[in-house]
Amino acid sequence: MYNKEHLSSLEQRLNKIRQINSKMNKMRRFEDKYDFCKISLGLNNQNEITYRLPDYWVQAFIDGEGMFYNYISEKKSRNTTYLGVDSSLEIAQNSHEIAVLFAIKKFFNGGYLKPKYNISDLSECKKSRSVNRFIFRDTDKIIKFLDKYPLLTRKSLDYEDWKKIVDLKNTGAHKTPEGLKLMNEIKEQMNSKRDSKI
Repeated sequence: MYNKEHLSSLEQRLNKIRQINSKMNKMRRFEDKYDFCKISLGLNNQNEITYRLPDYWVQAFIDGEGMFYNYISEKKSRNTTYLGVDSSLEIAQNSHEIAVLFAIKKFFNGGYLKPKYNISDLSECKKSRSVNRFIFRDTDKIIKFLDKYPLLTRKSLDYEDWKKIVDLKNTGAHKTPEGLKLMNEIKEQMNSKRDSKI
């Protein structure tokens, strides 16, 4: 109104709306989304993030985008086969938001990004697979953080089950048939397998 655009013809106003709309959401250019995250989080050419994410922002982001995994499988070491249990927090994002995952990595001072490439290089980012992942296996740090900043959605149910498996592993339960059976039963009700009515 200040620019008196409301006095223009209906067709002119509709064209302006169409022009704005054509650059929003999924229609926004990869470069624009990448640059916004890079600038707002302070990602420099040395792959350093200058912005520190707030605690509650990380808690909310995990609530919306995080997944809790438990990988139970046979492993080999020095010709010995044993049962391994690896628990992790994983967050997947489109490659144009790789700076967000890198900022979360900095926040926890651990974990790694997959795939690995120079994230401050736009061309490498565009060549990367479309979905990038932050993987964090420090269960003590995850539990300490999420017990202090509890999840507020049904994802908290997955977290509580995930934590049970971590506790069972820490007590050596995965070395017994009964403990392993219990861990697999808990795992089978997590994430996408959880009853949607809960």
